[in-house]
Amino acid sequence: MTPRPRERAARAATALLAVGLLAGCAQLPVVDAPAPAPAGREPLVLEPAQATRVVAAATAVLEAGADPAAVDLEALGTRVSGPELALRTAAHAVAAAGATPAVTGGADDFEPITSILPRQEEFPRWFATVTAAGADQAPSLVVLRSPSAREPYAVWATPSLLPGVSLPTLAAPADGVAAVAADETTNLPLSPRAAAEHYADVLTRGAASEHAGEFAPDAYRDGVETATRTESEALAAAGGTFTQERSVQPDGVLGVRTRDGGALVVAAFSWSSTSAGPAGGRSGTLDPALAALAGRTEALSATVVRQEVVVLNLPPGGGTVSVLAAESGPTSVTVR
Repeated sequence: MTPRPRERAARAATALLAVGLLAGCAQLPVVDAPAPAPAGREPLVLEPAQATRVVAAATAVLEAGADPAAVDLEALGTRVSGPELALRTAAHAVAAAGATPAVTGGADDFEPITSILPRQEEFPRWFATVTAAGADQAPSLVVLRSPSAREPYAVWATPSLLPGVSLPTLAAPADGVAAVAADETTNLPLSPRAAAEHYADVLTRGAASEHAGEFAPDAYRDGVETATRTESEALAAAGGTFTQERSVQPDGVLGVRTRDGGALVVAAFSWSSTSAGPAGGRSGTLDPALAALAGRTEALSATVVRQEVVVLNLPPGGGTVSVLAAESGPTSVTVR
């Protein structure tokens, strides 16, 4: 039985913070009809028909590995990269140990609906495909990247849309969309990189962040804040501590122009949190999924490293940034 979005938030606060992604009903994107392409523009990274074939080849590996315990890690490494590879590899380790992998909010259906094809000539290149809703009732944005002309596109992330949100209007795949550099600010409230850094700070510091007012409320942040607050308060009551930090991953910010002149931004974070019991205290029991990654069931303290990928909508000119999609899960655990 698939849990409802709010039930997932409640389940997120485990003994040592196994945060799951909220998912639920979301609206499909609006794509404008094709228009004649003016001369002088940069070429599409792929033609629409090519993109369809690339997505089919790359996601076939994920479909074949739908059961994390039976996934072929060697095959996975050929067509999956970045945060998605780390998340899927960790899920395999957890399942192989007999535990249930954490809910990440990644795609569970790879039927393509439409593609987002940037116009750029240089490498590395990327594009994305919006896929149909699966069991989690949420469409996903499957992001694929290619570092060079000699290396095939690989699935880099598959964040699912949050409840009640929709993607902004984008140009038709045949028209392509203009790429937005990580530090570009033209007609934007802030650059894609700054938006990613500021949202990372908001996720970590909550309402205390000086950037909290730059972002509209969103279900993913609510789930993270609830889980971290619950964990922190429980540890503090027992004399322990909870600390966390986030950073934007190198080359982890991607952006394209929306039809209204704003930007759609994909950003990847590394999130590290440490839960420590009181000095001289007894070891605590780890959540089964985290225990599988740690290689033991009890610990005095545990540092969990997670991969997070979010999709942001930067409005044209000014205004608040919206969070449209997210994917998050643990990839390693260090204990003592």
